[in-house]
Amino acid sequence: MEKVDLVHEMSASHRGRHERKFIVIETVFVIFAVFVIVAVPLLGYQVIKLRAEVEILQEEAAQHGKQTVSIDNLLSYFTPTDGVSAERIKRDVPSDEIDTEEPKLHLTFSGLPIELLRGLPGPAGRDGRDGRDGATGAQGPPGPPGLMGPPGEAGAKETEISESPLLPEEEKQALIQDIETYIYKQYKQNITHGGATYIRWGRKWCNNATGAQTIYDGVAANGHYTAHGGGGSYLCLPNMPQWGRYTDGEQSANYIYGVEYKLHANSPFLSDNSKPLQNQTAVCAACLVENRSSSIMVPGWLNCPADWTTEYQGYLMSSHPTHAGRSTFVCVDEDPEAYTHGQADENGGLWYTVESHCGSLPCPFYVQGRELPCVVCTK
Repeated sequence: MEKVDLVHEMSASHRGRHERKFIVIETVFVIFAVFVIVAVPLLGYQVIKLRAEVEILQEEAAQHGKQTVSIDNLLSYFTPTDGVSAERIKRDVPSDEIDTEEPKLHLTFSGLPIELLRGLPGPAGRDGRDGRDGATGAQGPPGPPGLMGPPGEAGAKETEISESPLLPEEEKQALIQDIETYIYKQYKQNITHGGATYIRWGRKWCNNATGAQTIYDGVAANGHYTAHGGGGSYLCLPNMPQWGRYTDGEQSANYIYGVEYKLHANSPFLSDNSKPLQNQTAVCAACLVENRSSSIMVPGWLNCPADWTTEYQGYLMSSHPTHAGRSTFVCVDEDPEAYTHGQADENGGLWYTVESHCGSLPCPFYVQGRELPCVVCTK
């Protein structure tokens, strides 16, 4: 019995000790919870208040031209006035503005004033990297004229050049010839010509391939083939005449007529542009070549002389030898055209091909009864 009672007493004592430990732990936990609930919001409030005060000081310092303390740079230490230790504040201040006097900015933390201290200047940092090139600036005004340079050396005299042993006589003459040729070519390239003009008989336009320009187109004209007087040369009359002072009616009876083609069965002309040509009015065109100054009609040739430009090829034509009046010879294009409205057989001026006749002409260079070609050239 006594042993049982002793065991019960020990068990009760053991339970009492555990209950007291539990009460202590529970009390500590409650105190910690109360501290967290009360102290954390209070600490947060103080931090927010501290940040607001720093921002106010920053604005005031900025108004006075001073560089302010950054709240994000509170990395050093605080020094409260009552001697309580605090953390140091590092201020981003240029080294030339740092002095050893006591700081004049003050903060408060939990009601305690805090002085913002600046440490002594640290060692100079390393040089930074070179910056990028800036944009090109505007061009400055021209500078003043420079000083006149010294006079140059005197050039060699003409006698010294001509008598120079370094240039043989043959080479000297060749050099002179080259210079003269160059000057002549430059003159030919730069000289302005009035241009060459000619009549292209049998065509309505000029040869663009040679650079010729059509001044106007028209019809071939001459006096009547039976007339003993009047004009003898062929004219290229424009299609649209311009009248001056005139009197309608027949006063002088000195008429001019259109010229008709009179061709035999063995005509040398091509028929690509107009067919048939028989009894149709011949056409013409006045032409200008600006970059050449001379023109020539070569009878009996199909090709121009060397260095001349071929404007067109053709065959000689003129009036019939049995007609009363005389006329000139003209070179009619080898592929002639006809006037659209001149198809009637009016027999005004007439064109016949021209054939060579041996005797006065040197044969066999010329052939009896052969149609003579022609070519118009410019240079």
